Formats: sequence, C-alpha cells, structure tokens
Amino acid sequence: MARFTVKVNGLDSIKKKFQQAPDTMTIQAANIIYETAKEIENRAKARVAVDTGALRSSIRATKLSDGSSMIKAGLPNVSNSKGHLINYAAYVEFGTGREPNLSYKRLDNKSLLAYAGTFKKAGLRKVVRTPGPYLFNSADELIGKMVEKIKKIKI
Repeated sequence: MARFTVKVNGLDSIKKKFQQAPDTMTIQAANIIYETAKEIENRAKARVAVDTGALRSSIRATKLSDGSSMIKAGLPNVSNSKGHLINYAAYVEFGTGREPNLSYKRLDNKSLLAYAGTFKKAGLRKVVRTPGPYLFNSADELIGKMVEKIKKIKI
C-alpha cells in the first residue's frame, strides 16, 4: 500500500479569513447600504419641489449604529424660514388626492400605498396638490443596484 503526505501552506490564514468573513461582509454591506442611501438623498434633493428650500435641505441619509441606514425627509419639529413646520414631506411625495401614483418596480407598492393613504383626505376635498415624487422613486431606482453590489462582496 502506498502512502503519501499533503502539506498545506497558509491553512491558518485561510481559517482566520473564514472566521472573519461574517464581520467583513457585514461591514462591506453596511458601507454599500450607506453609499446607496447617500445617492438616494442626492437624487431626492435634485427632484423635490422647492419653495423655500427647507424640505430639500431636510432630506438626510444617516448611517445607524446597527449598520443599517435611514433617509428622512421633513422635520416635524423644525420651522422653515417662513416659520412653517417642515412636516409636509409626505404630502409633497404622495399629493393630497385619493390615490397616489405608485408604480415602483422594486418597492412593495401595497405597503407603500397603505402608508401613502395615511396622508390622504379620504376624498373630502378636491386634489389640492398632485403627487410630486422625489424620495421613493429615487430609492426604487437604486435598490436593485445596491443588492447587486452586495451580492458581489468577497471575503
């Protein structure tokens, strides 16, 4: 019976790399998510209707401590230069009529429709403001690219 020996060089470094993989991938994914949130912020700022500029300047992407990111528009407790609260972001996005125009490819339209519905006047008034989408359409355009980048993360 023949005997042979195999010597593997660098096995310890390979083991270490695999042990670190979850943390490395999480950090890289968090960075990609935040980069995408900043891109969404920039697109939304370029698209939003501007009167005083207060709503546009309130659009912010923030990286959270858990690695996720958040994008906010409007600041319900802050006043603009005219002394009005900046609590109208959703009304600009969805309008004030009965049904918002939601035809996103990647976002969950049913959930978004329910959310948008909370800002509607239940048909008691005529449409005062037509929808002026700026945030959710920006997110919808970039989510797919973000997912593809995350899929390409290597350890």
